[in-house]
Amino acid sequence: MERPKILCIHGIGGKDESMWKKEKWAVQWRETLKDHLRIAKDEDIIFMEFDSYFSKSRANVGDYVRFFTDAFFASFGITKSREGGITYLKDNYPDMVIEYLQDHNNIKRQLWASLRELILKHKPQIIYAHSLGSMLAYDFFKQQENSVGFEDITLVTAGSQLGNNAIMRAYLGGSIVQLPIKKWYNLNNNIDLVFACRDIIAKHPNFKQVETFFFEAETANHNGWEYLNHKSAIAEVWKSF
Repeated sequence: MERPKILCIHGIGGKDESMWKKEKWAVQWRETLKDHLRIAKDEDIIFMEFDSYFSKSRANVGDYVRFFTDAFFASFGITKSREGGITYLKDNYPDMVIEYLQDHNNIKRQLWASLRELILKHKPQIIYAHSLGSMLAYDFFKQQENSVGFEDITLVTAGSQLGNNAIMRAYLGGSIVQLPIKKWYNLNNNIDLVFACRDIIAKHPNFKQVETFFFEAETANHNGWEYLNHKSAIAEVWKSF
């Protein structure tokens, strides 16, 4: 049986730089996915690099105020229209989220174009998207121009902020729409402290949430590898392939 190809999309934190060196997180993801899915070739598991898109933007104090104000009002169901020397930590963590959600320098379209190019080139059957990557993937597939052509793709999101009502209402259109793909699994940890502890509420026939509880204090219970290597993810997601 032909084994699936996988495209992995990471979250915040300057991940491209540490992908194959330093932390070697991509090596860990790849080897674990190869094991769970019985994939032999390294090149069948690829990674989207996108940190460079954010280097052109710098979220300022006003952006933060706007973000928290929007999220606060949205938590009460009130949305409002928005006009369209920083540390490494700030640049690569909260800045990336705010710059994406507020669409600095038209960054969403740039990232969607890059993702489309990777999908068309490598033809993955599975996309594993963690944290910010989950919002990027969801946004991509809900665009009208992507409503056909991706029916064979299974999306697996993890540590996703898509269950956060305030963020969804303020920035991502409110309720979760049905994606035009084969299947969408969401791996959820209800103690994930990176705005990702809430269930994704969706009753679409191709959506399934999988509970993947774990405690990993160093990453605020948000570690992408812990999600994909969880026993429930193995049993309910990876074994289905």
